[in-house]
Amino acid sequence: MLEMSRQAAREAHVKVDASLKNQEIIDVSVSYDGTWQKRGHTSNLGLGIIIDILSGLVLDFEVLSKYCHNCVVAGRDMGVDWAEFHIWQKGHADECDKNVDGTSGAMEMHAALIMWRRSISDCQMRFVSMLSDVDSKNFQFLSDNKIYGSDIKIEKEECLNHIAKKLGTSLRNKVKEWKVKK
Repeated sequence: MLEMSRQAAREAHVKVDASLKNQEIIDVSVSYDGTWQKRGHTSNLGLGIIIDILSGLVLDFEVLSKYCHNCVVAGRDMGVDWAEFHIWQKGHADECDKNVDGTSGAMEMHAALIMWRRSISDCQMRFVSMLSDVDSKNFQFLSDNKIYGSDIKIEKEECLNHIAKKLGTSLRNKVKEWKVKK
């Protein structure tokens, strides 16, 4: 299904610019965002998703998990410090649900890094323009990692809805501040 979505997005770009038809890799603008199983900084599950701006189709997604129920049960039953557990864990690695360490807040950045790194091999696309939250750390994280080398830079586009929301919040706070002064 994801491959069909990628192909349809590619066709939409070629329809707009016929010169892209024979290019193996095309540069596209995407929207990126992440979400979590629950709010706050304690979620064990996170999801990052990339959507093509032109077509509105999903190009990639990544689910990250800080938790594996089988590991927890095996650790409890065998004891995490025992050799048997470590032997079991090595055999379990290919089917383990846990695929990330670190904070829940960092999951969105790690999902972005994974998908940007595989964009050429999996999508035959470079995600060179990124529409995301105003305060998103993802753009800086991806730029620092120079995903496509030092010659190709990722550009950041600001989401108008996020800018409007941030501006509205700032204005409401200013009104409250002025009311307190009176």
